[in-house]
Amino acid sequence: MKLARIQFKGAPTWGIINGPDVHKLEGSPYGNFKAGARLCTLKEATLLAPAEPSIILCCGLNYMGEIRHMKAEIPQRPSLFFKPPVAVLDPGAELPYPVLTERLSHEGELCCVMKRVARNVSEEKALDFVLGYTCGNDIGMMDILQLDGAITRAKGFDLSAALGPWLETDLDPTNLAIKMTVNGEVIQDSNTSEMLFSAAHIISYISGFMTLRPGDVVFTGTPENGHHIVDAGAVTEVIIEGIGVLRTPVGPKTNR
Repeated sequence: MKLARIQFKGAPTWGIINGPDVHKLEGSPYGNFKAGARLCTLKEATLLAPAEPSIILCCGLNYMGEIRHMKAEIPQRPSLFFKPPVAVLDPGAELPYPVLTERLSHEGELCCVMKRVARNVSEEKALDFVLGYTCGNDIGMMDILQLDGAITRAKGFDLSAALGPWLETDLDPTNLAIKMTVNGEVIQDSNTSEMLFSAAHIISYISGFMTLRPGDVVFTGTPENGHHIVDAGAVTEVIIEGIGVLRTPVGPKTNR
């Protein structure tokens, strides 16, 4: 099942994609729901990020190809950092090129959106707490990362977490083709089977010290050739098997 958040009659609305149409989601996406009246066609819909996070957790260095590419030590446990809710960027929305950086990076990732409160959950049960999966673009300022020596400003700025286009609820996250293109050129081409720590392991690990709540988002890491530098005017697409395409155009520099 595909769940989408759309802008409908001036308000964010959850819907269920049924073929070419979007139907109103009656109930709560985090509880019991069913398909209601038809709202519009999918082509007519203005898609919003399919998550309402109180927090976004990201896992770094989680694909063996990227670990080898960066000549990094293999982590013994998930390496995590935060993005705030203001980092969320809607699918297809233009990202203003941040004035602070000359080295803007994009990274394709599989993301999990939570549906239930998760605290001290086992790895075996962790995916039962996931509402669905979507594409993510972890956007960063690589020169700021080098300057600060810390991730907060470099990865936690406004609109640095693109999500979409929708949630796929019925998916095995352990063996999915994942790609990222920039202006049509394939930059990343891998499979989630190359993850060092599975999505289930990451969620279980986080829940051991921090409560995850409905709508929270977990980024599961980027494959080889992450941290790809993009210019103003570029268009990035994250493509994940079984989900779809997350498109992010990069605008001109602003004061944001």
